Amino acid sequence: MPRLSARVHLPSGRVARLSDEAARRAAAHARTPDVRPGGSMEALGILEAKDVARTDAGAPIDVRGLSLRDFHVLRALLVHAGVQAEAPAELPCENCGEAFRVAPSSLLEIAPFVDAELDDPELDAPFDHETAHVIPAIRVGTELARSIRIAARTVEEALPLFRAESAPTRITPALVVAMGITALGRERRASAIAKALAAAPGEAYQAVADCLYEAHYSARLVAVHRCAACGARNDLDVPWQREIPYEIGEPRKARRAFPDLDAFEAMVTSAADRIYQARRVRNIDLIVDDGVPACDDGGEPLLGCYTPGGTDATLGIPRAPEIRLFYRTFQAEHRHDRSFDVAAEIDETIDHEITHHLHHLAGDDPLDEEEHAVIEKEAIRRIGKREAARRAGRGLASELAGFVRTTWPLFVIAFVATYFTFCR
Repeated sequence: MPRLSARVHLPSGRVARLSDEAARRAAAHARTPDVRPGGSMEALGILEAKDVARTDAGAPIDVRGLSLRDFHVLRALLVHAGVQAEAPAELPCENCGEAFRVAPSSLLEIAPFVDAELDDPELDAPFDHETAHVIPAIRVGTELARSIRIAARTVEEALPLFRAESAPTRITPALVVAMGITALGRERRASAIAKALAAAPGEAYQAVADCLYEAHYSARLVAVHRCAACGARNDLDVPWQREIPYEIGEPRKARRAFPDLDAFEAMVTSAADRIYQARRVRNIDLIVDDGVPACDDGGEPLLGCYTPGGTDATLGIPRAPEIRLFYRTFQAEHRHDRSFDVAAEIDETIDHEITHHLHHLAGDDPLDEEEHAVIEKEAIRRIGKREAARRAGRGLASELAGFVRTTWPLFVIAFVATYFTFCR
């Protein structure tokens, strides 16, 4: 079990000094029947205990005065270190459906908080509390609201939300205020907003919840689990249980249907005929794969992939180059993204894979190099530059140790031979 980091940097720029010993001692007293294990109220009790959280100058931190973003980082660190309990999540892989069981916090990358690397323009960007954020339409009285405004909240201001985390989910005016929702469209009354959210379509409410998560949680509080079956990346919230409910209201209404396999194949064939002619290529096999999609090195399910031609290893016969489109990835993107244009994405994917083909024929594929560079950059953004260097160093040391373990007899033989050559 990892220890609680002694000194951490928070999204606001604050520095917190944490005592692992004091936190574990406080955790034993914070666990009561009326407090949800691993929840915000339990975390508050631990962090407010004597000697657990101090400033760099040694003064006790006013935990209730912290922003929710800062507080939830501290809470995530408590769960990551095992100070707070976290029940494993049992989930299906988003790509292949294979079930997996994992405690998300155990996979959290904490190095950026320890090494003061909270300067990524996307992951560490402050939330804009002054802007109206676009959401799917929600009926508020006689009007349709298509935007939401969210104010910053301190722990003290969010206490009604914390206290409700163990109770059945019901949006009340007090919870609307605690969440920081100051306007839904033109409506500013908390009572009217609560009523509208309670009756909102599931998809619209989840867009609101996403905005609230963005406002009150660091974007770094996401763990990555790689599926053992297909290698896909599954992003998991940390902490896994959050005080802002993600599902509420009416069941999601059906969206415009995704094309069935036959219709999708017809769209692909039509697009390929047009694009092959425009790019002046031919004799590239085109396959629509409705099985488990392949993933890139970063674990992202692919829309498509290119395989150069060659000789079949089993049959020993020539094999044509191949472009493969993954039906289930297109289907998943359509389900998750309201703006996903299936036809346009088919065109772009085929054109992209043809570019790989032409680069391969030229003997150099800079596009492939760019894609791998993007994957590597994304990984470093998540784990931090210093931690990436440390892991690279450990990997090199491990490889060197393995090399020595397997080749030491040769060194002994060489030494003995050298000794007898020069010392006879």
